[in-house]
Amino acid sequence: MRSRILGGNCGRCFAAFVIALSASEISAFARDQNMSVIVHASSGPLSCEIRKIGDEGSVHLTGVISSSAALTGNVRFLLAKSGPSGASNINQGNAFSLNAGAETYVSNVTINLRHGDHATVELVATSGGGIACHAQAILKL
Repeated sequence: MRSRILGGNCGRCFAAFVIALSASEISAFARDQNMSVIVHASSGPLSCEIRKIGDEGSVHLTGVISSSAALTGNVRFLLAKSGPSGASNINQGNAFSLNAGAETYVSNVTINLRHGDHATVELVATSGGGIACHAQAILKL
């Protein structure tokens, strides 16, 4: 993975730390924050959304999935950012298992976003039964 989240080698360390967080650590962090939903999508019982904290400077993005029925499957969280503050390409993937009515935080990324930067972020969740949910947002300053 190539990352310039904070610049230099510290950015790589921070990116490794963020990716190394377990689902329970992501969930605990995300629940403690006041996040806004930037995109929401659903397909059948499966819903996915991307939430964020911050507008300029350090922007924190979290992928969240929920379901009205018990489901298992896989999730991917993709981010491509470019601009004056640097470039980042992040690709995270995890398996998930949801109980009916449950919500879980599946990914967590923090990036620098400055004037002139452009980022595309996607969350794709696919159940073992073939139900797919795709949420995509473009962030620009």
